[in-house]
Amino acid sequence: MKKFVSVICTVLMMSAALSACNNGADNASGTSASTTSAPDVTTTTTASAAEAPELVIADNSVDFAENLKLGWNLGNSLDATGEGLDSEVSWGQPTISKSQIKYVKNSGFTSIRIPVSWSNHVDEDLNIDPAWTARVKEVIDYAYESGLYIIMNSHHDNEMYYPNSEHYEESEKYIRKIWTQIADNFSGYDERLIFESMNEPRLAGTAKEWWFTSNDPEGIDSIECIVKLNQVFVDTVRGSGKGYNSSRYLMVPSNAANADNALSDHFTMPDDPSGRLLLSVHAYSPYDFAMNKNGYKVWDGSKINELGFMKKLNKKFVQNGYGVVIGEFGATNKNNLDDRVAWAKDFTSLAASNRISCFWWDNGGIMVGEENFGLISRRDYRVFYPALLDALLSGYQPAAEDAAA
Repeated sequence: MKKFVSVICTVLMMSAALSACNNGADNASGTSASTTSAPDVTTTTTASAAEAPELVIADNSVDFAENLKLGWNLGNSLDATGEGLDSEVSWGQPTISKSQIKYVKNSGFTSIRIPVSWSNHVDEDLNIDPAWTARVKEVIDYAYESGLYIIMNSHHDNEMYYPNSEHYEESEKYIRKIWTQIADNFSGYDERLIFESMNEPRLAGTAKEWWFTSNDPEGIDSIECIVKLNQVFVDTVRGSGKGYNSSRYLMVPSNAANADNALSDHFTMPDDPSGRLLLSVHAYSPYDFAMNKNGYKVWDGSKINELGFMKKLNKKFVQNGYGVVIGEFGATNKNNLDDRVAWAKDFTSLAASNRISCFWWDNGGIMVGEENFGLISRRDYRVFYPALLDALLSGYQPAAEDAAA
């Protein structure tokens, strides 16, 4: 997901204009959001993986992906690209706490995706700052204690794994060095912790950053480089020889995490001796409804065929033993709550019917406009749009007749 705040956000955050930095996430007046009671605040001590609540770990990736159900992204926090530990709050979100994550779980989510940027926390030899690793571990522990499945990735590090042949050697070096350290440092967490190789690797700064034709030579080269980098990632984690790294689930994208690119004949999944691989896809779909502020804002189901990529993903991947995860999705606020609710029901119902889990991208923004996907307030523990959350959850809830069986 493109970051939805500019670099000036760091400056704004130090001023009284903090709410502008997160696009009005904490000024819910004038919206249809309603308030729910806040949970008891708990102390933010860390816990070992052994103390985490027990969740079912399926022995194949399709069942495992299906069990993730509806997930939530901790967006614009550990993925922010500032320096030092203060980077966590540099894009306008508050310091992450155990009670925040517990509230996410209590709101109905089964899983959490924790985007993490690493390249702004390394030295010239790509050694990760131990203090940053320790902070990421604290947040992972919060999620473990709350009883959630967890995805952790390499997020706004795209310039370090630029996917073309010209930059391949340095990209491979980065993937190998970073994931060697992550695999070692997080080896003791069991299979509920998923590693995701890259976030939207793409030809940034070019006209082909987000889309190219299926027969475009540069696009094909980009996809093929990502295939090779995904294999380096898998080999690095599996070669760790520590803890759960031989059996944890690993998640990989194609170019820009785009479904069309994943469906390309040039994209293949890595070889993995464990067979525990998941495909990562992002789907702000249909684009003109879900992302484009100048697109349409009415959802009456007439465009549902534009969600047909899910059936295609099922055919290519699910039916061949690979779990599929839509690691980011959402529909930006266009002052069209009823339509977003209708879209959400269709989206998650269709995903669930194709055995695909979905993770809502939450960057805190609730103003009308592009890239405003705020759903949960991390400051005062409330759901901005309860009807929207109910609709998202409905796709993963069994029908009445099934529940009674």
